[in-house]
Amino acid sequence: MTTSPQPALGIGRIRRSFLGMLVAGLLLGAGTLPAAAAGREGLRAEMTEALQEYLAARRKVEMISGVSAFVSLKDGETGISAVAGTTKYFDSGERVTRRTLYEIGSNTKQMTAAVLLQLEAKGLLDIDQTVGDWLPQYKAWRHVSIRRLLNMTSGIPTYTEAPRFMDIQASRPNQHFTPEQLVAFAYPTPKNQLPPSTGWFYSNTNYILAGMIAEKASGRSMKQLYQSFIFDPLYMKDSYYEPWALPESVIARMSSGYFNNPTCGEYEPDCTVAPLAPLVGKDMRRADISWTGAAGGVVSTPRDLQRWVRGLFGGRVLPPRQLEEMLELVSSETGEPIRETTAKEPRGFGLGVAAVYVPGLGHLWFYEGMTLGYRAVYFYFPEDDLVVTVITNSQAPEGKDELPPLALRLYEIIKDRPAPDDGPEAPEDFD
Repeated sequence: MTTSPQPALGIGRIRRSFLGMLVAGLLLGAGTLPAAAAGREGLRAEMTEALQEYLAARRKVEMISGVSAFVSLKDGETGISAVAGTTKYFDSGERVTRRTLYEIGSNTKQMTAAVLLQLEAKGLLDIDQTVGDWLPQYKAWRHVSIRRLLNMTSGIPTYTEAPRFMDIQASRPNQHFTPEQLVAFAYPTPKNQLPPSTGWFYSNTNYILAGMIAEKASGRSMKQLYQSFIFDPLYMKDSYYEPWALPESVIARMSSGYFNNPTCGEYEPDCTVAPLAPLVGKDMRRADISWTGAAGGVVSTPRDLQRWVRGLFGGRVLPPRQLEEMLELVSSETGEPIRETTAKEPRGFGLGVAAVYVPGLGHLWFYEGMTLGYRAVYFYFPEDDLVVTVITNSQAPEGKDELPPLALRLYEIIKDRPAPDDGPEAPEDFD
C-alpha cells in the first residue's frame, strides 16, 4: 500500500499510510505472541504482557505513560480488560485502572452521526436535507447535504487546520469556543479563504455543523442527545460529554494526556516552525475541550467504547434503515460510493464510521480518534464477531503512532480462543 491519506483521522491529523501500518503491525504481533494460557485470567495476563511490552518500547517515542485495552470475544459476553502503566509521564502518577478516563477524539463522530440518524428515524429531519435548510446563515454551503457532511464529501475546509485557529490553540489552550466560532475559522470570507476540497476530505467542520443541526432539529443540547440516545441505552456509565470545560469530577478520573506532534498544518504544509510546537510536552488534561465539540468531545474508557461498537453494529442503536445508511461507504480516495473495502479499494468511509481491507483479514471496521493528548482505537472483526479497543495518553509524532498495530496484536492473541466461561470480570471493573 503506497497511498498516504488515512482511513479515518481523529480530531488531529496524520499523513502516514494506515493500511501499511496495520499489515506491518499484524505481522509483528503474530511473531511475538506469548504461549497460550487458559481461561479469563490467562487471557488477561497475555494481554497485559502485550501492553507492557508496547509501553516499554514506545514510552519515549510516543510520550506515553499508560495503555488501557478491552476485548470482547462475542456479543453479549463480559469481555476482558487489561491495563499497563501510570497516569503521568513526567512523574509517577497513579496506576492506570480499568476505569481511568481518556478523551476518545473522533470516535465521537460516529455518535454524532447516529444522533442525526435517530432524529431522521423520528421524522425530525432527513439526511438529504441541506445546510441551507437548517443553517441558512451559511450561504456558501447551502447546497451541502447532511449526508455529505457525515461522509466527508462536503468540500468544506477543516477548522482545526486553519492557521488562525492553530495560533489560538497554541497560545491559549484554555480558550473556550462556541460551535459558531469554530465554524467561522473555516467559513469563506474576503479575509478567510481556506481552499475547498474535492472527492473525500476529512473535515472536522462537517461535524460541528452536524451537531448544530441536531440541536436545532431536536431542541435539545448535544450533551442531552448523547446521554439519552447513546450513553444511557448502552449502559455507558463511564462516558461523558460537555460543551464547555469538563467538570472536576471527570478530570479527576482522567489520565494526563501529552501533545508530542509538532507538524505543519494542512494549509501551511511547508512551515518552518510548527504552529502547535509550543504545546509539545504539555499535559492537555485540563485544556478546554470545547474546541472538539460534536467532532470529538466525548471522554470514555475502552470498555465503554466497546459497548458503543457492539451496540452500533449489533443493531441496538439505530433502526435497520438508518443503520444501513450509516454503513454505506464512499471511497476515502475519490469520495465515490463503494459496496465494501477490497484489495483494490482498501479504505472507505460511511456516516462517521470507517472501514479498511487488510490482506489476510478482509473487510474490517476501524477507527482511531485523536485529540491533543489522547488516542483511542477500535477494530470490529465481523467474521469473528470480535471487538478490540485500545486507548493511550498522547498524540504521537507524525509517523510514530503504533497503537493500531497493538490492537491487532491483541486480536492475534484472542482470535482463536472461545469466550471464557470461568466467571465475571475482576471486581474493579464494576461500580
